[in-house]
Amino acid sequence: MRPRPLSIENPENDRYVSLVPDGDIEEILSKQRTKTITFLSSISEESARKAYAPGKWTLKEVIGHMADAERVMSYRMLAIARNESAPLPAMDQDQYVSAANFNKLSWEQLLAGLDTVRSNTLSLISTIDDAAWDRSGTVMNSPVSIGTIAYGIVGHELHHLKVISDKYL
Repeated sequence: MRPRPLSIENPENDRYVSLVPDGDIEEILSKQRTKTITFLSSISEESARKAYAPGKWTLKEVIGHMADAERVMSYRMLAIARNESAPLPAMDQDQYVSAANFNKLSWEQLLAGLDTVRSNTLSLISTIDDAAWDRSGTVMNSPVSIGTIAYGIVGHELHHLKVISDKYL
């Protein structure tokens, strides 16, 4: 079992990590994958094209963002696990969403992509040994551990699922 990080290196990361329940992170990620895809599958293509307010992302863009953010966070885990010493870059979420054209993709494509990303994240985590789990790297000029990133992936998704429930549906 991979333990919850005992301390969060950067308070910004605690925003998401604090949302995650106690338990084995791999099991939490796996269960969240099933629950999220089941929940999102009940939403229609028409509903997915809508934003909840002017200037806000459409639901398709939110799901595309969730997949992209997890890809970036998984890359960070990989880099740190493999002893990358160079600082890792930030992710400008608005730039990523703007460049991706998620609204041109079908809802099914976006959900399949989100599911695949989670499968890849789980596969990566299974390759990270216990010695590397607490290893830290630098992201946006702040230290961050692999454990914090893994819990951050779950928390980031929980955050967006709450926004979806509260504002889109």
